[in-house]
Amino acid sequence: MAIATCATVLTAGLLDPKLHITACALVALAITLLAIHDHQRLINSGAMTNAIGSSTARYLGLVWAWGALSVLAIYLFVLEKVWPEWWQFFIGFAFAAVASIAFSTLLDRDRAAGRSDPMLTKVGRILAQVQIVGMAVGIISLFVDHKFPRDVTHADWAGNNILFFGALAIAAISLDALRSPAHV
Repeated sequence: MAIATCATVLTAGLLDPKLHITACALVALAITLLAIHDHQRLINSGAMTNAIGSSTARYLGLVWAWGALSVLAIYLFVLEKVWPEWWQFFIGFAFAAVASIAFSTLLDRDRAAGRSDPMLTKVGRILAQVQIVGMAVGIISLFVDHKFPRDVTHADWAGNNILFFGALAIAAISLDALRSPAHV
């Protein structure tokens, strides 16, 4: 998390959109590949459904937390141009991170108690589907509104890079979670 956030924040400070896009893409790709690898490892080892779902929720929380911390640091401490909406994205990302981690913890508690709640599994599946749709809408809106890619003359350029690649990571992790029978 620290490396991902630092890479994103430091490249924003260089005011080079292509470098920042590269950093965001690498962070999103790394988290996605780790999530998919962990998901597959758990499936191959015959882990309980709630252990697999917990892993998925944790990685989703990691992406959301990376977005929240990066936006906070960039718009409070790095960029001089004011993006009035940055705090709304920070709050949304932070809320999603906390919710994902809380869901992961709930699944871990069930697993530790030797239980598996089918309703909780169903809720997890629905949340993954909702996130896929939400991320698709977010990505499409960035292109429709001509907000990605964006030049540094626009205050929201760094936030849009984080949003775009974070959305791709969330969608990819959610799709991977839904592709197998052992999913949440």
